[in-house]
Amino acid sequence: MSIANHALAHKNILITGATGFIGSRLAARLAAEEGAAVTGSGRHLARVAHLETHGVRLVRADLLDEAATAATLAGQEIVFHLAAWLRAHGDEAQAYAFNVTATERLLRQAAAAGVRRFIFTSSVNAYGPSDRAVLDETAPLDTELRDVYGRTKAIADLRVRELGAELGIEVVVIRPGMVYGPGAISWTVDMVKILRRGLPVIFGDGRGHAMPVYIDNLVDGLILAAVSPNAPGEAFNLCDPVVDWHTFFGYYAAMCGHPPRAIPMWAARILAWASEHFRFLGLPLTRERLAFYVMAADYPSTKAENLLGYRQRIPIAEGMRHAETWLRQTGHLHNR
Repeated sequence: MSIANHALAHKNILITGATGFIGSRLAARLAAEEGAAVTGSGRHLARVAHLETHGVRLVRADLLDEAATAATLAGQEIVFHLAAWLRAHGDEAQAYAFNVTATERLLRQAAAAGVRRFIFTSSVNAYGPSDRAVLDETAPLDTELRDVYGRTKAIADLRVRELGAELGIEVVVIRPGMVYGPGAISWTVDMVKILRRGLPVIFGDGRGHAMPVYIDNLVDGLILAAVSPNAPGEAFNLCDPVVDWHTFFGYYAAMCGHPPRAIPMWAARILAWASEHFRFLGLPLTRERLAFYVMAADYPSTKAENLLGYRQRIPIAEGMRHAETWLRQTGHLHNR
């Protein structure tokens, strides 16, 4: 099924980060369903060797290697930039180098190479914790976040649109929510692991909002961003309807038979404080991340629906069934 009505057939498309979860699924669908001529770049090509069966050309290129990235852009018409530093904490200079400096350089190289459209994958994390009930594309981004991933994504998000206008290249920004489904580590495999370990995942009443997006819904939106005449210069949230954390973890709890552990807010605040002050403990929670968990904000995809023609094709119940099937097939869950 072609989401783009075959508008991308035979188009030369580069995907950075094609060895990752989102990039590999996008590459497979662009090649197999849209008929595009896809080049996928990344550092660990062996993990996505299967993409070659779909006709994807794989090229080893480090985002920090200026000569290598320039070479991948020759003859490309559209670029999907998904390669990124993904950790919330760590080497801030390295995170900035990947998510901001290298992104700006890649955009300049793309413009110089004659690329027509550059789709940058940001994140709803760029909004930061907020007391707004609705975080749509008019909400400000938080470039002062302590979370280095969210902060550098926010900076790059703002910068690529400014730079695109300056360089005369079409730029589109996509802000996904929590991407889950077959192949997902952070919001699928890790969710099962956390529940099995008995770690707390519900803080306070658990009525804060999770903002999931099923992988193929996101890929639909990315593809539409490549073809829509309404997309250039715009940013788009891509999230499925929000659910509370009880509901989100409830799906995984039903799969693995481990109920989600809840702790009161006072205990969560102590845990977050300890995580920040005693990093050697390896605790996953910070005060900023806790603020995300308790927010009851909506992240609507209304703009993408109106301008791109985007629709949520796979509802969460169906998406979670696909996730469970994959988890069992890959041994992350035991078959019943």
